[in-house]
Amino acid sequence: MNRKRNNAGFKWIAAILVVLVLLAGCGQVQEEGKPSAANAAGAADDAAGLSSGKAANDNASEASPQQNTVTDSTGASLELPAKVERIACLTEICVDSLAELGLEPVAVVPDSIAFEPEFFGDRASSFVQIGGGFMEPSLEDIAKANPDVVIGLKGTHDMLRDGLQSIAPLYIAELKTYEDSIAFLETVGSWTGEETAAAAAKQKFLDKIADYKQKSPNNRSALILYGADVNFGIDTAGSLVGSLLAELTPYPWPAPAEDGGHQAGGMAYSLEKVLETDPDHIFIETFSFSPDSQPLSEQFAANPLWGKLKAVKGKEITEVRTAIWANGRGTRSLGIVLDEAMSALYPDTFKGSVQ
Repeated sequence: MNRKRNNAGFKWIAAILVVLVLLAGCGQVQEEGKPSAANAAGAADDAAGLSSGKAANDNASEASPQQNTVTDSTGASLELPAKVERIACLTEICVDSLAELGLEPVAVVPDSIAFEPEFFGDRASSFVQIGGGFMEPSLEDIAKANPDVVIGLKGTHDMLRDGLQSIAPLYIAELKTYEDSIAFLETVGSWTGEETAAAAAKQKFLDKIADYKQKSPNNRSALILYGADVNFGIDTAGSLVGSLLAELTPYPWPAPAEDGGHQAGGMAYSLEKVLETDPDHIFIETFSFSPDSQPLSEQFAANPLWGKLKAVKGKEITEVRTAIWANGRGTRSLGIVLDEAMSALYPDTFKGSVQ
């Protein structure tokens, strides 16, 4: 199903940029290589020794019996309570990780993944919603939630630090790989005293990857395409979700030398170039900016090139939940992505429904 979002995360921003200037880049130079399930457990355990984003997600040192000093992905040093209890989420990796730990956020953005059934169920209806825009959330709403810490996304919420100074520390997260997602989960687990829950969620996720890798026929190519109003980009094998799928099924979309999409590994694209590779199955993340917006697949229907794709001819198009696929980034969201993707690609092997 496609969830209409006004606060969709980095891809939300990129979708607007794609509409305005398809070739405008918004990411950093993509790091080469991608993680494997075999080394993810050890790599995440040694998060401080991995990428700069992962190192920045690690706790630094204890400042006092009542406070801990931590460093975020920007290098900012923050003082948090010895045990963090109240977390406000401006980004979905925060919501995802809290759900994995059996905890609840004190505030979320509207249309958060918190409202998807796999996360908090009916309890989400009582969550405080932060008004304003995604890049300029209401500081008043955040203050009312009285958080111990506010978690935002690098490249999006960095400029909020001064405004939040009198409210709560702002921790900026950066996620490029699923190893980063695991490391962030462990970091929040250490803040909240939920290390055991973090370890269990981590292992469940890694076991899921290993199981799919072992059982996957690994013979059908896939593509993740995102956008709005027939202007679109793709997740390459250098993106978080693209690199994950590439471990389980052919994903013939090399990472660009420089990023031009919603995050590391995303890039603007054309139907002509998609047709050159002609994938077996296409997953679509539609960004909707009005109630009457059509799914991107329906918008493409008028383009003759769209009808030439074998995925279109064979009805191998899946409109996915943009909130989870594009913005979740955490271990629970990525687990849902795997379940939905593998069920769609290999229905005879992996029984299940794709929403």
